[in-house]
Amino acid sequence: FSMVELLSSCPTNWGLEPVEALHWIESNMIPAFPLGDYKVIEEVRSL
Repeated sequence: FSMVELLSSCPTNWGLEPVEALHWIESNMIPAFPLGDYKVIEEVRSL
């Protein structure tokens, strides 16, 4: 079992240029939903 979560933008619906949407993700979404591995079992870590 695995779960992959993505942070994605929708510049058209947000009314932003694509680069502005990326900056918005960096300043607003990443602080609320930090990126990273939350649980890595030993068998996987050794790979």
